[in-house]
Amino acid sequence: MRIPRVVEAMQYLDDDLISEAIAFRRVPLHTRLFRKTYIKACACFLVAALVIGIFFFHDSDDGGSTSPFILTAYAISNKDTQAAANILAKGKKVPISTFETENGLSGFVISCNKVNDTSPPSVIIIADENHSQDHIAEIAGIEKDPTQNYYFYIPGDNAAEPYTLPLFLTDREANLICQYTVTITQMDGNYYAELTEENMMERVTTPTPSQSWNMIQKGGMPVGC
Repeated sequence: MRIPRVVEAMQYLDDDLISEAIAFRRVPLHTRLFRKTYIKACACFLVAALVIGIFFFHDSDDGGSTSPFILTAYAISNKDTQAAANILAKGKKVPISTFETENGLSGFVISCNKVNDTSPPSVIIIADENHSQDHIAEIAGIEKDPTQNYYFYIPGDNAAEPYTLPLFLTDREANLICQYTVTITQMDGNYYAELTEENMMERVTTPTPSQSWNMIQKGGMPVGC
């Protein structure tokens, strides 16, 4: 089309159409998308889910909030005859001391609460093979609590500080195995204990022969560890 004809054709255009064309401004893509109500609702749902997810994971990482066991370290000063009990927690160092037993052993003492266990309190030795057959009935300065089980930790002769004490505790009713790591460090001649690791996992048990036979009869396969 030649230019004179274009100019002549423009004379027939309505003035209102020309004004609207001049004033037209393209709407941004994000504005056009969020004009629809259901898209706004989906966006709000995603934001809410993200906030809830961040809060959930932050809360679940809190030190020991869901643990069925509470670990306690024991320390004694020169002025006291009875030991002080200090609850262990992540990021918190508490005093801990060495204790003597009636058969001449020396070590650190950690205890944990008994979960669904009515048996008398026990003292378990955690040490190298030289002390694996020893038995501890009494610990000087500690009066055994019937709600606690005790762990008497004897570092090896070649063990370097800080000492690391791993503990694996089982909650049979909740079907959980809880793994803890207690780190013992020395500062200014005194020892301090800290809970540095805490993990929980589901306990997988091996079925008995009768349970395996019942599962096979029902068409299943026994699974063990």
